Amino acid sequence: MRFSIIGATALHIDGRSVPLGPLKQRALLALLLYHAGAPVRTDTIVEYLWDDRARIHHRPHLQSLISRLRAVLRRAGVGDPLVRLGTSDAYRLDVDRDLVDFHLFKSLVRSARRDADRGDHETAATDLSTALGLWHDVPVADLRGPLAEHLRRDMNQVHLEASKLLAGSLLATGRHEPAAAVLEPLLHEHDVDETVAALWISVLCAVGRNTDARVYYSEFRQRFRRTIRAEPSIDLPATMRRPAGGRAPDTAVPNQLPPDIPDHVGHEGVLAEIDALTGSGRVIAISGMPGGGKTSLLIRWAHRQRHRFDGVLFLDARAFGPTPPVPPEEALGRFLHALGVPADRIPDGIEDRHERLNSVLAGRRVLLLLDNVRDTDLVRALLPSGDTCLTLITSRSRLRGLTIRDGVRCVTVPPLPADACLAMLRALIGARRTDAEPEAVLRLVGISGGLPLALRIIGEHVAERPRARLADLADELRDHLLDLDEDDPDASLAATFNWSYVDLDPLCARLFRALGWYPGPSFGAGAAAAVLGVDAAAAQRLLNRLAKAHLVSHHDTARRYVVHDLLRQYAATCGRREDTPEEIRAAQRRLLDWILLSAANAASLLAPHRSPVPDLPAVTDVRPERFLATDALGGQEASESEALKWCMAERENLLAVTRLALREGFHRHGWQIPNAVHEIFNRSGDQSDTLESQRLAVAAARLDQHVFGEICSLNNLGAASFVRHDYAGAVTSFESGRKLAQTNGYRAAELICRHNCASVLRRTGNAAEAALVYEQGLAVCRELSNRQGEAEYLHGLADARDDLGSTDLAEALYAQSLAIWQDLGSQRGQGAVHSRLASLRLRTGRLEAALENCHKALEFHDRTHDEATRCDALTTRAEVHLRMGRIADARADAQQAFDVSAELSDSRRHCQTACVLADILTATDSGRIAAERIVGEALAVWREMAEPRPAGIGERLLALATELNVRVA
Repeated sequence: MRFSIIGATALHIDGRSVPLGPLKQRALLALLLYHAGAPVRTDTIVEYLWDDRARIHHRPHLQSLISRLRAVLRRAGVGDPLVRLGTSDAYRLDVDRDLVDFHLFKSLVRSARRDADRGDHETAATDLSTALGLWHDVPVADLRGPLAEHLRRDMNQVHLEASKLLAGSLLATGRHEPAAAVLEPLLHEHDVDETVAALWISVLCAVGRNTDARVYYSEFRQRFRRTIRAEPSIDLPATMRRPAGGRAPDTAVPNQLPPDIPDHVGHEGVLAEIDALTGSGRVIAISGMPGGGKTSLLIRWAHRQRHRFDGVLFLDARAFGPTPPVPPEEALGRFLHALGVPADRIPDGIEDRHERLNSVLAGRRVLLLLDNVRDTDLVRALLPSGDTCLTLITSRSRLRGLTIRDGVRCVTVPPLPADACLAMLRALIGARRTDAEPEAVLRLVGISGGLPLALRIIGEHVAERPRARLADLADELRDHLLDLDEDDPDASLAATFNWSYVDLDPLCARLFRALGWYPGPSFGAGAAAAVLGVDAAAAQRLLNRLAKAHLVSHHDTARRYVVHDLLRQYAATCGRREDTPEEIRAAQRRLLDWILLSAANAASLLAPHRSPVPDLPAVTDVRPERFLATDALGGQEASESEALKWCMAERENLLAVTRLALREGFHRHGWQIPNAVHEIFNRSGDQSDTLESQRLAVAAARLDQHVFGEICSLNNLGAASFVRHDYAGAVTSFESGRKLAQTNGYRAAELICRHNCASVLRRTGNAAEAALVYEQGLAVCRELSNRQGEAEYLHGLADARDDLGSTDLAEALYAQSLAIWQDLGSQRGQGAVHSRLASLRLRTGRLEAALENCHKALEFHDRTHDEATRCDALTTRAEVHLRMGRIADARADAQQAFDVSAELSDSRRHCQTACVLADILTATDSGRIAAERIVGEALAVWREMAEPRPAGIGERLLALATELNVRVA
């Protein structure tokens, strides 16, 4: 058995390639194989697999991918190596790392390096040749996006180092021609790599091509100076150097580089980014949040590249700390003194000192490290004017002035990924303790939030308690990490954060403190404006200031932000200390008013026929979103697309906001907010968040003693359960709502609950009983002149009659429902009827009519974004195209429907679309293997579905499995 991630993800068993499924599934396996044997957090997996704006909504899809990948591995005979770490939010693939080509590659390279260090170049060359023979394609080819590119860059760097090591060992054993063959492919791609150049010169000299060596050296030196803007550290062999007069330096060679941190780990991608930027700029600014490891990163890079420079100047500008910042004049004086300028020859004044610095550094290759800088004034006073020096700056603030006016290149240091955090903790507290409690270590990683300073504080705290269980220490640190060593600025997170916080103006500081209780994972200017009671433009300016200070980070767009968990805890601490309970409650009420009224405005555009949420706040001091867009004439009009965009951006927040409302006693908001957006979110995406929010809404309505609110929430809770195929839960909620409505005289609400109860009956195989309920409700709707209710009952009755085989009657009922929806102008209602008519006409052989209904249903979807209707219409259209012999069109629609069903996390629709897609794939020779995989995975999903399972779908899957020789367990 052999896994491969150098190239496309592959599994070979006894020389046979095992199908691993679609791209996302192969990408998931590649990521887990890269971290084989180590935990990979769910958030990390989602970030790698879905590089888009709504990663949080993909977490349910990951569960489906995990399930399908497990099924693939089991069928291949690998067993169950993919495990979830107890209650930890992480997965681990337990396979022998030497069964993975990349890990075997690294193992061989490590062994070869040890042999080469001992002088055994013969053995080293053998191992390296074997290792490089494993490298046959672009690594982790199935992973896409910027994070994957960082991964690939790191892997390619390992390949480059192995190639250079092999060339060196071949040279050491006198095999010059093979060494040349290894180096030649590297010369163009790595044309400023000094090691490659030095090895190539050695090869040329070894085979007697001294003239070529001189020419190459001259060209390389020019290229290096032009690209890197520094002199290369390599030279021709001593026997080939031409005599040249030397000149002693006029000044001292400074060496102020602080010692490297031996256990520094991670951020290899950032180090590589700095490497790349040094080729196109002479000043680089490194920014990031407090405690993020900027200084250690700066020092690590400087140690790696020290050979490129004649000297190093280092300044701790002390912009954030207990001591006053270093003024520019003093900083210039320190640099001139380090460069050997006598004290009596160091001029006074900033301008004169800067001019003298330029003259001393002219033509010299000196690295200037400016650490802990506050603003651009100090930097501009210290920057050399020549192009031979390189300046690296670290700051908690993003130095936009330097970027905009001076063209300085900027790098942001992100939190460390989980694997680097694990490596650092392992180094700090020892392998024995980390290996003994892997789940507790993973919790410690989560507590650190990826901040190196937090990891070091955790590591020190743990190391001081050698007999304590890591699980107990994790419980302690979860709530008290910020409290440790609070008075020591070098060993305290709180003290580190405080230097950034005290630098804020009062209003900006108040917004930062509010982030301590703000419940959602992301926020925009509208929410910030509501919290502070200011307008959105002012709030946007404040958010930009917090982002510049790295106290918040940009989320998916420039208009949304997130805050690091540890900074959120620190903000909460500041809020408890500085804000009164009354001030916090008033800010929370403004936020809830803004969310509720904005949601109500969105619902009035996106679901205009739905009854508005009752008893909305009449007077409020917030400005809810109005969702206006500029038209062609420059005017503004209400925009459905803007409303939908807001809803999708806020969806991940609404559950958290509902919890806040219930926890803080805002009970009316607690049921009104979920009810305002229910129909919008019921149309698309996984319904787990909708289900939970409606459970909270029922509880909030009862605490509010609002009967109608409780009825609405019960009905919506039933609808969310129905979509998730929890029919027992759905009917319990619908029946509770119906009885409450009947008791209190809410006839329209009672009709809605009765209709929904009938839908459960039909879905669970009781079509005749459902038809009776629909007929009774239809009569009541007509008696009350309830046109919307009449259309809904007609549609339900048509579904039931269709289930009972009365297709002509069903079609007539659908037509009546459609006519009412047209009169009412309900696009969603019309789309749903067209989708059902399409399915009926397909079954009765009227393909052209079915195709027309599909087109109309999909047109309405484009306006209503009803993903379930879209999935059904695409599935039907795929089958119509298949019957018409349009295989390419059928396959495109079926694949799209299959993908939508996965996005919906709807097992029933997923199995149904799998049947259609597999049918289509079997019509082509090239699609049979893919069909086998799809049917096998769908069968696994079908078996895991709760009863009652859709029998027709199961029979179709089993028939396909038999036809395709898919093994049925």
